[in-house]
Amino acid sequence: MSTSASGTRTSSRRSAMSRKCKEHLEEDNSSTGISGTEVTLASKLRKRMLTDLNMNEIKSESRGKNTTTLDTESQNICSKKSKRLEATSAVNQGSSKSLGLQIAGQKTDFICNFESRKSDFVVKNSVSSLMSKSMNMFHLLYKTNYGMQISPKQKHTLTNPVVNQLSEFGLCRCATPFDRRTTAMEWHPSNPNILAVGSKGGDIILWDSSTITNDKFIGGDGAGGSIQAMKFWPWNNSFLCTASINGKLTLHDFEGRHGQILSDTMNCMDFWYCSLDVSSSHSAVLTGDNVGNILCLSEKGQKVWNKKLHKQKVTHVEFSPRENWLFCSASVDHTVRLWDIRMIKDNKSSLAVLQHNKGVNSAYFSLTNGCRLLTTDQHSDIKIFSAPEWRLERTVHHPHRFFQHITPIKASWHPLQDLIVVGRYPDQNFPGYKSGERRTIDIIDSETGEVVTKLFDPSAPGIVSLNKFNHSGEALASGMGVNILLWNRKELIAQKQEKLKEKMTDFKSNALGIGNNDPSKKRTKTDKKTKTDSKTKLSTKLKNSSQKSNTKKK
Repeated sequence: MSTSASGTRTSSRRSAMSRKCKEHLEEDNSSTGISGTEVTLASKLRKRMLTDLNMNEIKSESRGKNTTTLDTESQNICSKKSKRLEATSAVNQGSSKSLGLQIAGQKTDFICNFESRKSDFVVKNSVSSLMSKSMNMFHLLYKTNYGMQISPKQKHTLTNPVVNQLSEFGLCRCATPFDRRTTAMEWHPSNPNILAVGSKGGDIILWDSSTITNDKFIGGDGAGGSIQAMKFWPWNNSFLCTASINGKLTLHDFEGRHGQILSDTMNCMDFWYCSLDVSSSHSAVLTGDNVGNILCLSEKGQKVWNKKLHKQKVTHVEFSPRENWLFCSASVDHTVRLWDIRMIKDNKSSLAVLQHNKGVNSAYFSLTNGCRLLTTDQHSDIKIFSAPEWRLERTVHHPHRFFQHITPIKASWHPLQDLIVVGRYPDQNFPGYKSGERRTIDIIDSETGEVVTKLFDPSAPGIVSLNKFNHSGEALASGMGVNILLWNRKELIAQKQEKLKEKMTDFKSNALGIGNNDPSKKRTKTDKKTKTDSKTKLSTKLKNSSQKSNTKKK
């Protein structure tokens, strides 16, 4: 009975003390001198203390043992928290305010900054922080694929092996299949050795750089049949789609079957096609003409829409390798525009308009992640724009001015790293010009804008207008006037040339009917066979003539 009576007394004392603490904490805020945001902080602290008191009451009531220790603990807690919460007025210190709070005689200052945020709010992630410091190759590739920024040292570790490989490139093969200059080229999507090249005369060659006898040729219309753009048909790689000045969008077949005309302007003197691209995901074919129209066709050549999206000639159209609904168009009207193929009404429905000082020859999405756009104007500027806002990231000044009697120079990407390849057309008025400057192929680092290496061969000193790497980056095809140049690593050039010599000798021997083992014996055998064949033919003729004479006599 005594223990139960003492427990009830202690519990009653605790409840009374907690009530007193609550009364002190729940007094009006007017006497505290706190206003505005400071009141909210003080109210939060009061609520926190009230919840602590309620939890202590519940714990003390649930416990039946050690009531005396609980009584003393509750008295200490209540004595500390029963003192009134005194908050001094905020002291302005520049853009921050300090709240002086006195709890149990101890003063603590809380500095609160009420300034508007100047930079974006960044949530720190332990995984991203580790990846930002990591030099692991897998982490670097992950960040480059997803468009994440990496440090200059990390970029150097990725691009340096590719630059070293390109510095060892040399001229491997040269072909001159046309009587007019090359105007377009495209690598085969699955075979890294096959290259399609078009000329100003409308001729097309399917050049197999690994052999000699596997080349295929399609004759053109001559003057007025210039091939402006070409793409392999994604639904059947034996077909090649071309856009020509003759006003036709043609699907050629290299298997010997007749081609198909997808579209015809019916007036090639005033309207012709200048650019082309194909999307397998949307089953769409895009082509631009010389007056600013872009035509969208289906896979079967049916017209989807035809809209005037530029003021002048559309020199380039291309689908994004990252977003299948996104495509860009470049024009002579000094602009490059980005479009959503699902939401096109007129020229005002573009997602972004990228202004230039001169007409634009080309606009290529980066092959690494599709988050960059490389444009080449008709004078001396190469611009790099970055997604998602397509802001101007860098401008590289490079001599490649336009001249009507050469194919417009176009800068393109390396497939493995964001390196730029472009032909140089030396200009005396260009800053930094040196006398005797060569017409080289420049490899430019997109991060720094500097030339990291150059390709040149004394046997090919002309202006190189077109440059394209194959999908593996192991070979580079260039168009220099009427010539097609193939660049490869110097280590592999000797091996490939030996193989080509062997195939050349085999081709000649097969054409002349000569074997490789013992040509003299082969000749004697063939001679004997021909002699015996002639003798038998003569004997049969004599027999037939004698039989006819005998029948006449009878």
